[in-house]
Amino acid sequence: MTQPETEPFTKSLERMNLFQEPEARVLIADLGLPEGSRGLDVGCGAGLFALWLAEAVGPRGRVVGIEPSTERVEAARALVGHGPLASRLEFREGDATKLDAPDATFDWVWCGDVLHHVQETGRALGEFARVVRPGGRIVVKESQLLHGVFLPGHPALERRLRQAEMEWSRHEGGEFSFEERRQRTLASLRAAGLPMEGFRTYLLERRAPLPHAARDYIQHVVFERNWGPRLRDRLAPDDWTRRSALCQAESATFILDDPDYYCLYPISVPVARR
Repeated sequence: MTQPETEPFTKSLERMNLFQEPEARVLIADLGLPEGSRGLDVGCGAGLFALWLAEAVGPRGRVVGIEPSTERVEAARALVGHGPLASRLEFREGDATKLDAPDATFDWVWCGDVLHHVQETGRALGEFARVVRPGGRIVVKESQLLHGVFLPGHPALERRLRQAEMEWSRHEGGEFSFEERRQRTLASLRAAGLPMEGFRTYLLERRAPLPHAARDYIQHVVFERNWGPRLRDRLAPDDWTRRSALCQAESATFILDDPDYYCLYPISVPVARR
């Protein structure tokens, strides 16, 4: 049974984006998006990546961000839609598998940490290819194609937590878990007839004392949401007890208070050419 969210999903996305921000800005710069280009952010979430993409394309550029619900669109508008770059940004409702745009509308499409949520992956990629001009690019960002490390020194427990999370995610992912779907991204691009231009992985490293954004994301999203009550019935009682001792802020052994704490977190970015 799906557990209720402890906070709006858009808030979790905001925490994740801020955790990734330093490397996110680097990987966006590495894309070399053309000055003045027009892009589509499919599944724009809290809107922060749309904002950083809009910064990259300059004052003559434009980024359209889409989300499937009014609530999420309004959350993005509220967070970034009224700042100095508002004229470069547009947020609206949209479906990744049925894009409301003419053929060859955009110079590039960005899809960050979203494609694994779309069960009709081939249909979505076909739509991305349709709305991108010939020669344009399709950028798919996926976090943790490789496993991150959030519980250093406790690899066996972390593996069991990840396995429980993988099994839990099948309620949305269907036949495959989110992790399995992420790792099929390259095959999905090939099956859609989209030739690969590049594939690069960036490694985030954070050490104690953690920056606020890192501590905020790990505590509230990884520990409380991803590895929270929704996994309890999928873990052995001893594992849940150990997880609670390490992951609960009120615990005397809360791992984020360890002066030797560190985390590792990979982000992979396949780029295909239309």
